[in-house]
Amino acid sequence: MSILRTIWSRPETLRDRNGHVRAQKLRTARPMRSIPAWGFCLCVMLGPPTEVIAAESNLDHKMSPLTDASSKPNFGLRSGSLIVAPVPFSDPMIGNGLALGAGYLFKIDEGSDPSMLGVGHLRSDNGSEGYGLTFNLAFMDNRWSLEATYIDADIDYDLITSFGDVPINQTGELIKVKLMYGVTPDFHLGISARYLESTIGSSDPNFPNLPSSIQLPNGFSTTGIGLLADYSTVDDKIYPTSGFSLALSSTYSEPSGRFGEDYIKSILTYDTYLPTSDTGVVAIRLVGCSAPGRVPFYDLCSLGGTDAFRGFNITQFLDNALLSAQIEYRKRLGKRIGVVAFGGVGAVGGAFDDLDDAGSAVGLGLRYRVSKAFPVDFAIDGSVSDEGDGLLYISVGQRF
Repeated sequence: MSILRTIWSRPETLRDRNGHVRAQKLRTARPMRSIPAWGFCLCVMLGPPTEVIAAESNLDHKMSPLTDASSKPNFGLRSGSLIVAPVPFSDPMIGNGLALGAGYLFKIDEGSDPSMLGVGHLRSDNGSEGYGLTFNLAFMDNRWSLEATYIDADIDYDLITSFGDVPINQTGELIKVKLMYGVTPDFHLGISARYLESTIGSSDPNFPNLPSSIQLPNGFSTTGIGLLADYSTVDDKIYPTSGFSLALSSTYSEPSGRFGEDYIKSILTYDTYLPTSDTGVVAIRLVGCSAPGRVPFYDLCSLGGTDAFRGFNITQFLDNALLSAQIEYRKRLGKRIGVVAFGGVGAVGGAFDDLDDAGSAVGLGLRYRVSKAFPVDFAIDGSVSDEGDGLLYISVGQRF
């Protein structure tokens, strides 16, 4: 949620990690609270506990706790067709908080999975707040699915600039729709649409003086339409232990006004799961992202935002292209308790032949199974990056 940004960047002029100037790069600060050098990393705004693919934008990634809370049929307190799901989160940008959702489950036909209507509310300790409505419909024996989400958010965060920390308040509305068709039980094709309208403001006197290469318009919208494809043989969408999935999304977006240039962002995600025993599994994720041209800051390829990478603030590595690899070992220690060890490396740059800004991280995590009926875990992860920074992630479900 904290990057409902209308910030524009020319990535070829960004500054790399070694201080060499490719331009003036805005980095989003951590919330105004102490973050220990070592901490248990809290999955930034919760990756969904159901099937997870790379986020279509950094905005989608930040919105996941709210959509999770309003669309989780497998987590929460249930009475008949009504379910209530509290989803705690911790985020390096907007702090700690709770997303609370309520949903109604029903079936359109006997051969399809349950459909759901949901509402959600999110609030963090730095004052950021959001509301959401969502529905997920499955029909015609699961051959078709239709998902739609509406979110209204008011968020606060800091930007680190050459002028120092600039506090930002951002309000925005987001609408997302996705229609999928099952060509076979394993292979699906679909289309997506997204509309974002946002306004940024600040009481800081340096706000109007930000570099001309980075523009912060006070009223901005982006409209996008995309093509989707995925092929999956995983044995379980919530806690896979075997199989693989390959997902592709390609979205054409048109920003409004004189700030905008049309652009296409494509993401390819490959996940595979290799069982090592009855209680152990190795999960691997490979992600490639391309968003060439002049792209809004919030839609650049992001280490963490695009690929669910743990170890960095999702605005630390942003550019037109990204490649990343992650590996995680998952071990069940009983019916309730599990542990994980993970690591990864990723790089961003102006193009795939110019990936000159790289980072790596490792970490450990604890899992607690919250449901007897479904393999849904409450997750606490801690990561340390190659820069020595530690982050805490708390989520429901696996990262990928």
